[in-house]
Amino acid sequence: MAMSPGKDKPKMDSFSIETPSKTESTNASQSPESPSSSPTPSRNCFYSMWQYGGIPEAKGYALVAMGRGVGVMSNVVVNAALLELAMEAAGCPSKKELDAMEADGTIGSASGYICDGTVYGQNPLSLISNIAVATGLLGAIFMPITGVILDFTPYRRLVGILFVIIFTIIQGIQIGIGPNTWFQMSILQAIAGVCFTVIMMTSLAYLPEICEEVGQAEHSTYTARFTAKQFASQATFLILLGSLSVGLGISSDSVRTARLSQAMNVGIISILFSMGWRCMPSRPASRDPPQGTRFLVLYGIRQNFRTAVSIHREYKKGLRWYLLATVFAQSSVGALTTVAVVYLSSEVGLNATDISLFFFVVLVGTIPGSKFASELSKRTNPNTSWQLSMICLFITLVIGAFTLGDAPHKYLSLIWGLFVGLMLGWFYPTENLFFSCVLPKGQEAEIAGFRVYCSMILAWLPPLVFSILVESGVDAKWGMTFMGSFILVAASLLKFGSGTWEEILQESQRSEFAEHHEHHEHESIAEPPL
Repeated sequence: MAMSPGKDKPKMDSFSIETPSKTESTNASQSPESPSSSPTPSRNCFYSMWQYGGIPEAKGYALVAMGRGVGVMSNVVVNAALLELAMEAAGCPSKKELDAMEADGTIGSASGYICDGTVYGQNPLSLISNIAVATGLLGAIFMPITGVILDFTPYRRLVGILFVIIFTIIQGIQIGIGPNTWFQMSILQAIAGVCFTVIMMTSLAYLPEICEEVGQAEHSTYTARFTAKQFASQATFLILLGSLSVGLGISSDSVRTARLSQAMNVGIISILFSMGWRCMPSRPASRDPPQGTRFLVLYGIRQNFRTAVSIHREYKKGLRWYLLATVFAQSSVGALTTVAVVYLSSEVGLNATDISLFFFVVLVGTIPGSKFASELSKRTNPNTSWQLSMICLFITLVIGAFTLGDAPHKYLSLIWGLFVGLMLGWFYPTENLFFSCVLPKGQEAEIAGFRVYCSMILAWLPPLVFSILVESGVDAKWGMTFMGSFILVAASLLKFGSGTWEEILQESQRSEFAEHHEHHEHESIAEPPL
């Protein structure tokens, strides 16, 4: 017999995302589905195409999400340039130079060549992954701190704006990337990653409030629009960057392309972030600090631990295994942009412009991938579909890792990029649909915040494994394979740990919700894959 979430299941608190208090909404007594329940706009934000039922934070979230998308794509280009500069400083030949050396007989095989040069005591190939390690560790440390600020203080908007300013300043400084500044830029890259994590958390904190104001059905439409706008901003940025780099004759120069990318990035995110946070309203503290608690940061860590224990004890069929799978799957998929840049640059020979084209193809591939995810989830269930997506993604990564290095033409990697996009387009919407079905009623905001924490807690581990392997002289293709193995761990946890789909739905009391989403699962995408 289904248990009542209000009485039989313990209430769990987590941090990073919170719901508004009753005093924050002037329409709390109205039905969230009725048009009259939408609040009057607190400010007139821009044009009619951005009208989200008169809710300024929805408009602001869309703009901030677009800015985040542009920032991610530009920093992929910067990573490619940093890697090239680090290899040059270590005296390591590029892929193009190795092919030339193999052709004239200087070396026996380009694929078997190992450079033993180092920079600052590290293999240049591990530079980008080490940046990701630092970002992941600092992000995991700062998440409980940020969550406490979001929950117990009225400074959510202030924190978001502050870190947006710091992030934008760093992007501007990185326009000066070059042979004499690349190491300093690498340090700034790690700091920018932490700032980006805080920006994401502060903006995500508005989503439960938007859902409460407009209702679940309308919110699903909003999240689909958020995703479409972020996808469009990423694709447009990459097309514009590629066109300008070719037109200016710098497409073969990764450093100059990175400078152009960051210059464009600063201009675009300055506009999008300023417009977005102008729309975001300030919020009072959602809760009062617990009595007798002197150190709120420690309280946040303890409360996340209590949430994990409660989920482990009370949701043994679905939610527990979903979150465990998220820990491993997201750490691996999140590292893909980092490790792929290293592999594509060192093993395949792509420069910064080529890599931007590669990720554009990946983005395009996510479109048919999401359609396939929708159909397969209908025919099976989200649990089975998500497991299959992870297995297929791992196989795709391994095939690319072991074949592209010896491919006759570097642009054959674009075919691999298309298949990676297909797999990611299958992975992400299925993951979000699965989450919407295992989410216990009455605990949406608490579990949503804890899910964000789970998705980032091990973000540092796959890049660290990659760095250790590279520093040990192991080929980058093996590093990519071990990075992808975390996805297999996630799939195995679901396969051998979770209950049947009927048991999962009974536990979460989401049977009716799941039936409704059989026709709308593509709308559950909260974030695009890159």
